[in-house]
Formats: sequence, C-alpha cells, structure tokens
Amino acid sequence: MKNNPQFSNKPNQLVIAINDKGFRSPVITLIIRLFKFLLRVLGIAKEYWISRSPALVAVVLGIYKDNIFVLGEQRSKNMDQPGKWCVPCGYLDWNETGYDGVTRELYEEVGFYLPDYIVSLITDNDQQPFFVQTHPSENRQNVALTYGLVFDFEKTGLPALKTDPKEVTKAEWIPIERVLNKSIYDWAFKHDERIEMALIKYKAYLQ
Repeated sequence: MKNNPQFSNKPNQLVIAINDKGFRSPVITLIIRLFKFLLRVLGIAKEYWISRSPALVAVVLGIYKDNIFVLGEQRSKNMDQPGKWCVPCGYLDWNETGYDGVTRELYEEVGFYLPDYIVSLITDNDQQPFFVQTHPSENRQNVALTYGLVFDFEKTGLPALKTDPKEVTKAEWIPIERVLNKSIYDWAFKHDERIEMALIKYKAYLQ
C-alpha cells in the first residue's frame, strides 16, 4: 500500500450562521441584520443555502474460505452512536465523486486502500451506489449513498485493517452468519439492513 496516499478531496468547512429570526425585540433583529450586512460588504461572510448533506456508506463483502465476510467497524466514544457497529461511512467532500469519497473513507477509517485490491475486485456496480436513501427520517436528514463492493480474497486472505482511534475503536472482517444474528452486534444507522440489501443485490457474485 502507498504511504500516505493523496486524495483530491477538499474537506468540508464548518460555517457558523447567525439566525436573525425568533427574536421578539425588533431592535435586536435589526442589529443582527445590519451586522450580517456589514460582514457581507467587507467580504468576511456570504449568504449560503443550508442543504442536506450527502453521506457515503460502503458495504464491503469479501469471499474467503468459502464464506462471506463483511468489513465492519465499532464507533469510538467520540462519534455519535458510540460503541455501535457500522460499515465504513462518512461524508462527501468537495472535488470528489461518491466513489472517490468511499475510497478515501475506507482508507481513513480502517486502512483499507482500495487501489491495492483491484485485482481481487469482482464488482463495484460500475462505481455507482446500489441504494440511495432520501427520506427525511435518515440520520440528520442525510442523503445516504450506499455503495457495494465484492472481493475474492481466497488467494490473498482477508486484508489487515488499521483503525483511526478518533473515529473507530476496532474493525473486523465479520462472518456473514454473525452479521445476520441480530443478537451479536448492535448496528448503527440501520447498516445491518444495508448489508442484507447488498447480499440480495450481489447474490450472483457471492455464489
């Protein structure tokens, strides 16, 4: 694997907005609006639309010893839903495609550098998501793009994983029978359902 591979993304920036609605005092509302106008004139701030964030979900399935393994990770105490399990996931950054983002998140979270395993890749659905969730009930009303990748690791073995402790407590290649046993893992973001959907979507490649 490359040492510190470079990605083309531009990280998302935190923008702090001042809400001038909801104040009972018209004087305070006017002051805030004048302050915001001054910031825009000086080029310090600009107006923007608050929109829903595109989230990326990567269901990675590996075939090894005639079984199916799922790349899973346990979320650290620093993350929302700490201690729960999920598949690698994150947010789409500027200047990258969804597939670029999945490649980056896999490396950042669990040390799985996708280009190193292209020779073992069976399918990635032409680098397109196999499921898109737009319902407002999604976590933080994210628009979630779920990608599925199937690998044949019979000859090479399951790749070693390396976690980012700020985000991930541990990562494992989980045998599919343990994933389907609902009593073993506590899954975040309904990722167990996404895994089951991937099993159906890629059934022909997993036999």
